[in-house]
Amino acid sequence: MLLARICNAGYPEEQFAEQQALTSKSKDWPALLERWLDGLDLKPSTAYALTGFGDGSHILALLDVLPKNSYVFCGEESLESFVSNSQESTVSRILEDPRLFIGVGELDADFFESLSRIPILELTNAQALVFSPIYNQSGKYYASFLTEFTKFFDYWRKLYGTNVTASGRWQKNTFKNASYLIDAPDIEKLRGAFSGIPVIMVSAGPSLDISLEFVKGHESGCLIIAVNSSYRALRKFGIVPHLVIAADPYKYTDKGFEGVSSLDTALICPFIVNPKVVQRFQGRIFTWSKNNLLASYLRLVVGKAMGSEIQEIGTVSACVFDIAKIVGSPAIVFVGQDLAAKSDGQLHTSDSFYADLGANYLKEEECRVVPGNVTESVKVEAKLYVYLKSFELLAQKHGTDLELINTSEFGARIEGIPFVSFDEAHRFLKRFSSDDLERPLNRVREALAGNDSSKKRLIEVLESISLYGSSISKIALKGALVLEEALLNSRASLKSSLSKAESLKRDLEERLEGHSDLHKVMSDGALKHERTLHARAVQSLSTDEGVNLRGAEELLEYFWSEAEGAVSFYSDAESGLQAASKEA
Repeated sequence: MLLARICNAGYPEEQFAEQQALTSKSKDWPALLERWLDGLDLKPSTAYALTGFGDGSHILALLDVLPKNSYVFCGEESLESFVSNSQESTVSRILEDPRLFIGVGELDADFFESLSRIPILELTNAQALVFSPIYNQSGKYYASFLTEFTKFFDYWRKLYGTNVTASGRWQKNTFKNASYLIDAPDIEKLRGAFSGIPVIMVSAGPSLDISLEFVKGHESGCLIIAVNSSYRALRKFGIVPHLVIAADPYKYTDKGFEGVSSLDTALICPFIVNPKVVQRFQGRIFTWSKNNLLASYLRLVVGKAMGSEIQEIGTVSACVFDIAKIVGSPAIVFVGQDLAAKSDGQLHTSDSFYADLGANYLKEEECRVVPGNVTESVKVEAKLYVYLKSFELLAQKHGTDLELINTSEFGARIEGIPFVSFDEAHRFLKRFSSDDLERPLNRVREALAGNDSSKKRLIEVLESISLYGSSISKIALKGALVLEEALLNSRASLKSSLSKAESLKRDLEERLEGHSDLHKVMSDGALKHERTLHARAVQSLSTDEGVNLRGAEELLEYFWSEAEGAVSFYSDAESGLQAASKEA
């Protein structure tokens, strides 16, 4: 993103006088940098937001003293200044440092895009670093930068945290669902099926309680898509969604379908969704899989094409942007997409599994206040705030290809998706609506019929995966036990035990490299979380230990992470194999 902004801007014809004054160092400049650094309380495992790039000399000085496992995200207002100063050799050295990330110009999603590449889960803190000579040039901009940095850091931390901590569950569900989904058509099969027909996307916010009549009035002329949490309310009101999206891997996901029929509705889901949902809609399912390495691997090795990529970004409702573009819809009308609580604290529609679980009201201590659609402010839970940022990012990305409106009166204001009344939404839909959905719905039925079975080949693949994971776990466990015994019972022989363990590590790495595709797949599952825990454990080890002891403890943590990840991999594959054998 930074490179794109530089290329689009070109090189300035004139230098800004203030920046020239700043970058021409006086005789006091080294003393200024020394005083600045002396005043900083730098900590390890921290992300620092630094105000301004200038000529980079303060950044170079900062990187020289930056603690272990810390990173710097530098915000720079002036693209012209950055381009003009980035030719110096000092700046080249800075840009090559992997601990530095930069945003330049407008404080939008592109500015903060590189935050996603910082290992956020390994960090314990985020702090501001103010470099006054640059900050004072544009205090308003840099104050906004520090505020937005905090918001985006929190956003990426929550998203990446889910990706890591849930990776084991995603792996388990993918294996369990494989026998049901391996022959299900990819959503790409519906490419252009609903060309020119608008989507009504129904979520489960509290405004759904007053929106059901609106949806009912348009079910014959619009593609009605529900999420699992709004599905029950629609069905009980007599509305049969044409499609429903479910993506969460947890048990509560299936609760949205309890007590109502699933007939005449097709499910769109990834391989990670809760298996009960998949079994409920068996034979009426479209999938996506490109952003799931395990699912993609299974599809490819049984002879299927690579699956589509649907961006969820934390919330299942967000999938509708990509789905709408695939099916050819020109517009999305959001219903029940509040992303906020009502004034009484209600978070979801009255008839939802959230109410069943007693989780339908806001916890005041866990909320933020943001602008509302019809009120000055609304309260937003931390999780919903992440979803709000996701929607704003996706609206920015897709707003030129899709017309987007939101009917959620009680909701948070979503930049890029303007709020309209039901009357305005009626008029909006009249521009598109068709009275005949039979032809596109026939496309849905045709796409679901007559897919060739890949079950036999799937069983063979799952057997080989299970053997691979088992072989990896045996070597890793052997290495862990060698070191555990030495550390507990015979530290006198620690050096020889460490040598034996290092030999086992080489054997393990050779086996991993010999099956690089499976290694990548396994590394994207439960092993991903185990390696994160390993990194934290290594950071907590004492630095005062002797070389052999420190090395043995680090290697022990490595073996346990690899062993536990591999055991999960092959045991989950075994579960998938049993399910596939029953289906076959």
